Amino acid sequence: MKKVKKIFYQGSEGSYSESVLEAYFQDAEYVACQTFNETLGGMINDDFALLPVENSLVGTVIEAYEALLESNLEVYMEFRKKINHALIGLHGSKIENITKVISHPQALQQCSNFLEGLNIQRQPVFDTAGSVMSLLENDSKETAAIAGEHFEKDKRFTILQNNISNHIENYTRFFLVGKEDPEISQKKDKRSAVLISDDKPGSLLQGLKIFEELKLNLTKLESRPILGSPWEYKFYIDYQNDNNEIDIELKDKLSKVTKEFKIIGKYSSIDL
Repeated sequence: MKKVKKIFYQGSEGSYSESVLEAYFQDAEYVACQTFNETLGGMINDDFALLPVENSLVGTVIEAYEALLESNLEVYMEFRKKINHALIGLHGSKIENITKVISHPQALQQCSNFLEGLNIQRQPVFDTAGSVMSLLENDSKETAAIAGEHFEKDKRFTILQNNISNHIENYTRFFLVGKEDPEISQKKDKRSAVLISDDKPGSLLQGLKIFEELKLNLTKLESRPILGSPWEYKFYIDYQNDNNEIDIELKDKLSKVTKEFKIIGKYSSIDL
C-alpha cells in the first residue's frame, strides 16, 4: 500500500470533501482549491485529488467529471457519503429574518424545495463551507448559508433548520484520482469509462449489446455533448467487473463498433 501524503480538493475547511478526507486519510496533507481545474492542475506524480462526481438527488457534477476526463488521471477509489444539509446563520439569527441564502450551486439545487418555501434570494458561491465562513465577513443576520450540520459545534453560528435536502436519502459520490495507484484496496470491482459511438445507425446499441454478451452490469449510462462537435455525444459509463481479462475483451470488441472507449478507473467503493 502506497502512503497517501497530499490530497487536493475543491472547497475549504469544513466542507463535505474535507470530511471525507478526515474519515479515511487522517495522516495526509489536505490542499483546498477554488475550482476543479485548480484541484487537478496542482498535482505532481505522488499527489492525489478528491472530486465529488455525482449526487443522488441532482445527478452528475458535470464540471468535476469533465475536468477529470481532460486531466487523463485515473480513479482509484470511490467514497459514498450521506449529505445532511442545514440552513446556517450567524449566532442570534432568526429564520424569519433571512432574505438571502448562499451556498455551492449543487447544495442550492439539492435544497430547492425548502428554498422555494422561503421565497428568498439565492446566491451561488464556490463551496458550502466557504459560504458559512463568509457570513462572518458580511456580518449580516439577514443572510444564511447551506452546509453540513457539523457547524452546530461552532458557537459563532446557529442552525436555523436541519435536514433541508429535497429528500432524506441524499448521497454524494467522491472519486480519489491520481497518476499512480496507491493500492489501498485489493478488490476493485467497479469501473468507470467514457464511450464515443460512431456516427452510424446502431453504433451505440451494438456497443451496449457487448456489455450484455459479457454479462457486465451497467450502473450508469449518461450522454453528454462533445464540445466542438455539434450533435455528437460521449457517454459516461459505470459497470461492475473485477476481471482485467474481461476489460481487455470488452475494449477489443467495442473498438470494432464504436469510435472510442476508455476506462478511466478500476476501483472499490466505501460508504462513509
